[in-house]
Amino acid sequence: MLTYAIGDIHGCYGKLRNLLDHCMAHRGARDFRLVFLGDYVDRGEQSREAVELLIETQAQAPDGIVCLKGNHEDMLLTAAKGGDAETWLYNGGDATLASYGVDRAADIPSAHLQWFDALALAITDEQRFFVHAGVRPGIPLQQQSKNDLLWIREPFLSDPREHGLYVVHGHTPSRSRTPELRHNRLNLDTGAYFGGPLTAAAFDESRVGPTTFITDDGTITTPPALPSQHRV
Repeated sequence: MLTYAIGDIHGCYGKLRNLLDHCMAHRGARDFRLVFLGDYVDRGEQSREAVELLIETQAQAPDGIVCLKGNHEDMLLTAAKGGDAETWLYNGGDATLASYGVDRAADIPSAHLQWFDALALAITDEQRFFVHAGVRPGIPLQQQSKNDLLWIREPFLSDPREHGLYVVHGHTPSRSRTPELRHNRLNLDTGAYFGGPLTAAAFDESRVGPTTFITDDGTITTPPALPSQHRV
């Protein structure tokens, strides 16, 4: 079984489509699962197309496609339910409205709003914890707050402690536009909207960390294994 985790998309439909093609070519005949780490909308010009592709892909393989909620989906839902729309618009929501051809978040098709609302905050396998933003260090994974799972940066990013499982996340764009591989976490937000690639990390059961990185232009690289003392 291969698990592909994919970082923040932000309306970059073309990069998403290309990356999915490259992941499917990479997997060959092996069983696979796709885990999307959230932030499908806002900033980019094709949020609607990206969401439609995700929904269609998930419908074709409901047991093999997991889409997690990002803070941008959560802001959109807050605006759609009559809450703070200004913060969402300031953070790229205006591009999402333009993509859908509507004036308010509440006017986004109800099927898409329901899909956003049903997105899980995190999932786990035996070795890894997949989430949008990260976790609060020192707090058991099952006790993490929604706000931290969707929004946290510090103290998570600089904390060297193990978190019980290896954390795979997005949310904070990597300055190098490459995955940020640490002994206790992997950041897959490689700034797709900001000119970087959209990146997937492939995992199998041979090691805790990723075996392969794949970008939307088809580049495939092999990251170093995690130090043995940091295996969980």
